[in-house]
Amino acid sequence: MSNGNVFVMLPLTIILLYCGIMVSAQDRAKDNGDIFVQHKEQRECVAPIMVQANGSVSSEGMDVAHICNNSFSIPSDYIVQFNRNGDLPEIVDKTGMCFIRCYFEKAGLIKNWQLNKDLIMQTMWPIKADSIAICEPEAKQEMNACVRSYAIAKCLMKRGFQDTCNDTVA
Repeated sequence: MSNGNVFVMLPLTIILLYCGIMVSAQDRAKDNGDIFVQHKEQRECVAPIMVQANGSVSSEGMDVAHICNNSFSIPSDYIVQFNRNGDLPEIVDKTGMCFIRCYFEKAGLIKNWQLNKDLIMQTMWPIKADSIAICEPEAKQEMNACVRSYAIAKCLMKRGFQDTCNDTVA
């Protein structure tokens, strides 16, 4: 799997997120006669968009998602929620956390608890370089690999929200 072609976000999530954004934008857009304008104060804060540099969906990314979903099957709405606010709705059952661990490892985003800075910077927009150093040691003392991977992924998502929305995310 080449790092340049790895798709980081689940294809279904992109489709659902895109549809949700389009419906939301249409619902709140203002018709000024020529074009529809969505005012900044009406804009929802959305998760960092994770795509390849050229904006396409790679078959490798879909393969990774399929492999991980076969091993750690979770409802698609869990993934949608994670991409909207950086949290999984169910954390008692570690399946969602293990899905994220699987995806990050198989996509090449993390190996031996070291984040692939170049790939993350390339695919997680608009995440900043300092997020890697801040998130990599997240939950370092955690013995459960799924919980630790989730903490790192959650940190990256929350930092992406901060970079996108200029809001402090707890």
